[in-house]
Amino acid sequence: MRIVSILLGFVLGILVFSCGRMPVEPITMASLLEEMTDRTSLALYPYPSYKSLQFSSYDRASVTKASSSWYANWDRSQFIRTETNHGRREFVLFDVDGPGAVTRFWVTVAEYSGKGVLRFYIDGKETPEIEGEVLSIIGGEQLVGYPLAASVSDLTDYLQRGHNLYLPIPFSKSCKITYESPSIREPGEFSGECFYYNINYRKYEKGIHVESFSKSDLIKNRELIKSVQKRLLMPSYTEDRLQSVSAFRDSLCSEDSLSLHLQGTHAIRKLQVKLKSENYVQALRSTVLTIKFDGQRTVWVPVGDFMGIGNRFSAYKTYYTEVTPDSLLSCYWVMPYKKDCVISLKNESSQKIGVSLEVEYADWEWSDNTMYFGVGWKEYNHLYTGKQRDMKGTDSQFDVNFVSLVGKGVYVGDALTLFNSVADWWGEGDEKIYVDGERFPSHFGTGTEDYYGYAWCMHNFFQHPFIAEPDGTGATQCGHVANVRYRALDAIPFKESLVFDMELWHWGSAYINYAPTTYFYLFPKTKVNRGEEETSVKLKVVKHKNELVPNSPDHNGCIEGEYMDINLSSGIEKSQSISDMHWSNGAQFFWQGSGFGDIAELGFEIKNAGTYSVELYYTLAPDYGCFDVYLNGYLLKESLNCQHKILTTKCWKMGKHFLPQGMNVIKFVQKKVLPNTNPGGLGIDCIKIK
Repeated sequence: MRIVSILLGFVLGILVFSCGRMPVEPITMASLLEEMTDRTSLALYPYPSYKSLQFSSYDRASVTKASSSWYANWDRSQFIRTETNHGRREFVLFDVDGPGAVTRFWVTVAEYSGKGVLRFYIDGKETPEIEGEVLSIIGGEQLVGYPLAASVSDLTDYLQRGHNLYLPIPFSKSCKITYESPSIREPGEFSGECFYYNINYRKYEKGIHVESFSKSDLIKNRELIKSVQKRLLMPSYTEDRLQSVSAFRDSLCSEDSLSLHLQGTHAIRKLQVKLKSENYVQALRSTVLTIKFDGQRTVWVPVGDFMGIGNRFSAYKTYYTEVTPDSLLSCYWVMPYKKDCVISLKNESSQKIGVSLEVEYADWEWSDNTMYFGVGWKEYNHLYTGKQRDMKGTDSQFDVNFVSLVGKGVYVGDALTLFNSVADWWGEGDEKIYVDGERFPSHFGTGTEDYYGYAWCMHNFFQHPFIAEPDGTGATQCGHVANVRYRALDAIPFKESLVFDMELWHWGSAYINYAPTTYFYLFPKTKVNRGEEETSVKLKVVKHKNELVPNSPDHNGCIEGEYMDINLSSGIEKSQSISDMHWSNGAQFFWQGSGFGDIAELGFEIKNAGTYSVELYYTLAPDYGCFDVYLNGYLLKESLNCQHKILTTKCWKMGKHFLPQGMNVIKFVQKKVLPNTNPGGLGIDCIKIK
């Protein structure tokens, strides 16, 4: 027995020496679920190590940055290959050898028959371990309930939602996922069913012991699954013993700071802020949170952006952030430090702000794989989105850098806030994440809203432990947007570098404010291309589109229709782009969905009062309407007929008119000319003032 003990100790010693760590327990669905709810795990560089990768239906014409098709947008029904299995035509979405785990699966559809079947083939077996209707598996309850399976938003039509599966599916030898649907004609076809997908997964090193998923795991771990789903909806819950410290300033003057200094080896478990101000949205942007861990500043970010709401108040909750209706802003990121930590709130605005700051922290056992928490922020202010688009991606799309990291760490999420200045969809662009010097991104997505878990440009509010749209006002209208995606099992480790770019693909010609916030853990000496953006946080928060785009004459006397101050009695405003029309600025104001007697008012600013020649450039189309037209309350024309058998444009020379300084208004009233006519649309390219 003594000899056996000595030999066992010798073997263990060799294992510890050779690996640097004790052997790990097998990776199972249960262990991954436990990891998902253990926020401390994100602060530790993962062991055993893995690569975080992605399969998606991105357009396969996107091959290289040098290609004109790098921004190609046919991101639908693109697959690895087509197989025939037991007489079935199955499209292969995912095919990986070696130990790994699927960590997130997002899907949306269009022209869907309701008969799409998803299958998971694990470890080379001919019989699928998971099989069923795709939406019931991914966003329904065939496998698990909410929030491990979620369909968002509840306010959106079911077939226009993003469907998300966060239940981990581990595999030991291999995993293949296929999709069968009678309504997909051929992969990549431009007609028939549209099937979009993003699959995040881990790939472990060879030799790592992973227990493959089986349906019996769902029964065996029923209580654990219930517990995990409950814990994910209770971000503030913890069993750890916490200490707390707080500070308060009733009136924090401009350029003043409020700070807390913590000493010892601990980890922040909760950080809570409350702001009071006459201009609250400005306070959200101009109150800056900075954190130094052991003398190194790794956090510099406006409070509103850090909490995921940008510069508009929206109550919502995830597993990492919570904003309550009484304006209490909380985060639950684990933030370790070895010696000391300094947390500061600085007022970068010109107004006084009431500030309270509370921190809860716990003891921490520092180890070689402990990392510091970091946040990067930048606003791309007054960013021009470019002109016309086509699905081939050969126009004026471009990539915006969210963050670039050089060193070692783990990427754990991001939040995006923006202000949209025209009534069109802003987020067609795909994420591209390059890890450790990749020339082609290992994460190439299918659209910004897909990345954030929803679909089809939707504006509806939703919240979930890992994804949220606290505010979608400006989705396809002028206004503010806030999107959030936090990572758990789908976090991305990097050993040398990580570059996160997002395509900026706006369907309109717009100027926008676009501000990504990125979250990561890193080792000392890791370089981040984000610093202090004091100029940006001092800027006035945009609340109206004409603070970004002009509704006054440019140097040619032109005022774009889509940039005018628009008020509608009913119907929908759109900024419409059609490449063949050659509209000024590549777009027009388009009014649809109105009825007889409805009114559209288009306001424009005149800096100097005087008599001007006014020209109206408008669009004719078969389904357009007839309108009485007024300028500053005076009827200029009865029954301006915008109907025509083909789509074309026309110039109406309205004559000379006195225009006062300030706001002037052209009013259109929809009119019924003939008994059998229907209400129609209105398209205004621009007006010219001379």
